[in-house]
Amino acid sequence: MDECYGGWPKNAVGDIVDMIVQALEAIAFVHSLGIVHRDLCKSNYVVQWHPESLSTMKVPLSRPRAFLTDFEMAHEFPTELSSDDRLLTGSPVEDYQRPAPPEMTSGEPYDPFKADIWQLAESFSDFRTTVSDIDEILAEMFSLDVSLRPTAAEARDKLAAIVHRIPPIDLLIQPRLLKPLPNL
Repeated sequence: MDECYGGWPKNAVGDIVDMIVQALEAIAFVHSLGIVHRDLCKSNYVVQWHPESLSTMKVPLSRPRAFLTDFEMAHEFPTELSSDDRLLTGSPVEDYQRPAPPEMTSGEPYDPFKADIWQLAESFSDFRTTVSDIDEILAEMFSLDVSLRPTAAEARDKLAAIVHRIPPIDLLIQPRLLKPLPNL
């Protein structure tokens, strides 16, 4: 998914947002099992193919599936552990190289489920749809204030609700690539 925009594929906003919804669907499922990824970014998702809707200017008849990969840094919590007790401290590994949410580097216990959301949003922080409702949800996911970040399921449901209200032809638009969003 690392190449879904800004490079060779001519994916429309609708193609990319569909991939983001699927990315959230995958992480919501993993989170429901008590597993946190701890290295969540678009490069840890693979897609079957790129629709390249901007090349044809047609809404694709089908969408490629996005698959979550690379669980080497994941952590599984016991199912009987309450959500208030599902906390971690520190980075997944000593010399962690990816951007990390501030709470991960604070030395204090943090909610790794919300950290996963920040990491996914950070990897899309240079992507804009020009659809303000969609861009606002992506910004919420990137918030420095953990309490303002939605869960994976909440973000998935919010994005899906917006996309389902918009005629697919209206999402056949060029994504905007900007400087990364400031942390909110």
